Amino acid sequence: MSVAQFANQNSYAIVAAIVAVWGAYRAVRGGASPRSLALLFGLAAALVAPPLWMRSAQSGTLDLDRALASGRPTLLEVYSDL
Repeated sequence: MSVAQFANQNSYAIVAAIVAVWGAYRAVRGGASPRSLALLFGLAAALVAPPLWMRSAQSGTLDLDRALASGRPTLLEVYSDL
């Protein structure tokens, strides 16, 4: 996978991580309390984790390989969930 493909497929997570790091930087520079930093990092995890878990790009790869290798005609239905 190239860098461009990775960035395209994970753009939401990348932007969410950048926003979280920027928020943490601003909070530390402003003298934030440990509680507010914990809340900030909890929000960052909530923004970054779900899109990475919900990706379905790898889910059908094995089924497709098996169907194509069977030697029988195969109907492919292509869609994008992005």
